[in-house]
Amino acid sequence: MLLGSEVLLECCAEGQIADIWFSSVSPAVAAEAFPGHSDGPQSILGKVNPGGPESWPEDQGLSTSIPASSALTTSASDTPAPKTSAPADATAQSSSGQQQQPGQQPKSSRQPPSSQQSPAVEQSTVAPSQTTPEQQEGTAQQAAVPLQPDVAAQPGKPQQPGVSPHAVQQTAVVPQGSAKGDSTASPSTPPAGTEETVNIKEGKQVSGKVKDTVVGVPSKDPEPEPVKAERPVIYVDEQGNPVPKPVDPAAVLAEAERLMAERKYEEALPQLEELKTEPRLTAEQRERVLYAISDCLWAHYADNPVAGFEPIVASTSEAMNANLRSLRVPDALLRLGLANVNVGNLADAGGYIVALYRRYPDYPGVAQGFTALGKEQARQHQDARAEQSFSIVLDKYPESSFLQEASVGLANALVAQKKYDKAHVILDFISKRWPRYYIDDPSFVFLQARNEEARNNLQAALSLYWLYYNLVPGQQGNDAMLFRMADMYSEQGNKMAAHFLYDLVKRRYPGTSFAIRSGLRLAEGGIYDSPIDYETMRQVFASAGAGLPRVYADLAAASKITPESVLARLKEAMWLYWSNRYTEAMGKAADFIDNYPEDPNVPQARELIWHAFQKELANSMAEKNYGRILILWNGFPLVRERYGNIDPGMRFALAQGLMERGEESGALSMLAGFLKPTMDPNYGEAAFTEFFNRYLKTGQWSKILDLGKLVAAWPLNPQLRNQLDYALALSAQNLNLNAPALAMWRKLANNKDIPLYQRAYATYFLARDAEMRKDIRDSYNLYVKVIELFTKLQDERSDKADPQRIKDAMVALMDICEVGNRIPEALDWVHKYSAYAPQSSPEYPGLRFREARLYRKLGDASRAQALLEELTHSYPDSPFGKAAMAELRTFEVSRDLQSYMPGGSDGQPPRGESAQGAPGNAPASQ
Repeated sequence: MLLGSEVLLECCAEGQIADIWFSSVSPAVAAEAFPGHSDGPQSILGKVNPGGPESWPEDQGLSTSIPASSALTTSASDTPAPKTSAPADATAQSSSGQQQQPGQQPKSSRQPPSSQQSPAVEQSTVAPSQTTPEQQEGTAQQAAVPLQPDVAAQPGKPQQPGVSPHAVQQTAVVPQGSAKGDSTASPSTPPAGTEETVNIKEGKQVSGKVKDTVVGVPSKDPEPEPVKAERPVIYVDEQGNPVPKPVDPAAVLAEAERLMAERKYEEALPQLEELKTEPRLTAEQRERVLYAISDCLWAHYADNPVAGFEPIVASTSEAMNANLRSLRVPDALLRLGLANVNVGNLADAGGYIVALYRRYPDYPGVAQGFTALGKEQARQHQDARAEQSFSIVLDKYPESSFLQEASVGLANALVAQKKYDKAHVILDFISKRWPRYYIDDPSFVFLQARNEEARNNLQAALSLYWLYYNLVPGQQGNDAMLFRMADMYSEQGNKMAAHFLYDLVKRRYPGTSFAIRSGLRLAEGGIYDSPIDYETMRQVFASAGAGLPRVYADLAAASKITPESVLARLKEAMWLYWSNRYTEAMGKAADFIDNYPEDPNVPQARELIWHAFQKELANSMAEKNYGRILILWNGFPLVRERYGNIDPGMRFALAQGLMERGEESGALSMLAGFLKPTMDPNYGEAAFTEFFNRYLKTGQWSKILDLGKLVAAWPLNPQLRNQLDYALALSAQNLNLNAPALAMWRKLANNKDIPLYQRAYATYFLARDAEMRKDIRDSYNLYVKVIELFTKLQDERSDKADPQRIKDAMVALMDICEVGNRIPEALDWVHKYSAYAPQSSPEYPGLRFREARLYRKLGDASRAQALLEELTHSYPDSPFGKAAMAELRTFEVSRDLQSYMPGGSDGQPPRGESAQGAPGNAPASQ
């Protein structure tokens, strides 16, 4: 029986029908299944067998007569079904009007057909695919009910709009009496062999045992038709395109929740993400899906909260905003708060957790949120805010499972804020509430010890420190704790215990900074931490051993930032100062100031630099090491700052240092400050000497004269004054200032206090002046004195000896004596001069020629001739050799003339005349 169009539309409108099944049976199959009806396919309006099964017993058989009331029923043989409505029509029209291809199945609802049909439809309708030949022949009630024409199958009449595509299922035709027919029969068809009451139209009933045979039908059974395999269901969209089978949201959600229960979040998450896009989800299902996605992401990123921050916040916010009245909103707020805590975003984290606290104060997760928030605040050193967060847990949620964690966090926050008394109360509460907590968390004991130490309860602190060490002897940081314990014993005066712990740290933790500091404590014999002063450390240095500098160096090299390493650098500078190594001490102290300008010990370093410089300045002045003074002055701006205006001593030292470095212009510029009319008693003469020697050495005679005028009124010491007088006389002499120079030379020549060389030069210049004035007597006496003075300098091997001045004086005396006709004395000076003119000397020929001339004047012609002949033979090409040859010719001419003189034919002089009075012996013309 088919549904009418009105019933079909009503069922579709209610959404209870997912699929309407159509069966298409070929004419051959129909003929084989229904013998005697070979004129065409079995119509759904075909003739119904009015009898019962053939297997009914004869005593219980039903009458084949039809009551008069059922005459309205028309058999299939009398009224053939229209061909247009036959189920064998292979083409079914979809709601869109597109022709469906064979084997294609329209997309159906995800609900099973049995669950979507209404009970009324199930009782009144049997799909053609579910009707077997047995049912067609054995159901008299169905045959008696008038059949409604199939609206969808009527030709020319369109289908109702809005009807979703239906799945078309091709089913096999089951032969009569087969098990398949029994299992697929409609619920209204009773099984064979059972007592059934069949309702017939107009209220009449037929009862009895149902048999397998039908009365009134030929006994020839039709041949069984082979069973055909069921075809797969194909789902299509409104255009007829194949689409995947729609998912069942409830089933998928249940499967995802099962995977989550098994902690298979990676497998559940893709299903939930796909299910979230399903438009047919109910509001309750969508909420479950969104929160399940948030749960999966939270579990997935548990080990990497930073990477999962964005997806977790996004998914949780989406789930919460889907239903702000949901019971899971507190969970979402807590999760958002914890997600922000995990990434250190305290502003947003605090906002979510405070909102959770205000809207849902009884929610158990509030304590968890404030505990997590307080821990992150403490980690970021926001101890005051951490105290507030932990306090809320203690005050509002005393029965929470997070009470212990919050109490410990509150204690840490109070200790960090130096609220030691309040921390003591909380620590005592923890100890009494959870007396064995310290076993699980030994750091709690360490926190108690720190707090007791801060409260100056050293004995209790030491006991707790020992307990902590015994609980975790290998814990990292125990070296620092043992070192601190040793300091505490030292502060209490227990030197033995302190020495034991220092030595323990040094042996057990070698190479660490605390081991080095322990060695420092042992070497210094006590605690000498910042601030320090030199007077205290001087006593330590006096009693310490020689290894103390090595300890300072190791500690300084261990770190650049720890307080003990920083202080070791200053102590090392103090040690150098104490060891009289002032320059090195200044360098160390200056490095300390440059590297740690904010250190409280910087003033001590400044004082150390100043005192070291004072010491080094005094030593350098004594040693006249002006170069070192200049280096310290230029290298330490702090010294220049504190020194202020340069005093004469520093000025002179710096000038000398510049002079040693070769910077003469800078040095003279600084020394010029001393050249004033009023002499500086300490450095005036030294500055004058520097300028005087430099001018004298370079022959700057005019500057010497100016310098002499400038210092004329200075109370110079006599020696320096004599030096100046001599320089002034020499300057005037060189500048051709004869009158002033002679006055000065006369004064110096008679001064017995001046050096010998100065008197010699003064006499020399006076002799030259007398010679120039042709004062023979004065010049002779002065030259004799010059020879005497310079010979004395030569004998004394003085660096001022000047042999040339002796030679000049002898030559002058030769001339003076020769002019004065004191020939023998002249010859005597010639012989003395010969000591300064050896035969290899260029002066030798001239000296010999002069000697020959003097002998000739003396009348010793033979000596003269011998000397001349020697010159002609030894120096024939020299001027004196040629002059000697001329003199020899003069001698020959003179001798020839004497032979022709009256009374001198034999060449002998006349009687009564001496050789000296011979005309040939007259002095040679000059």
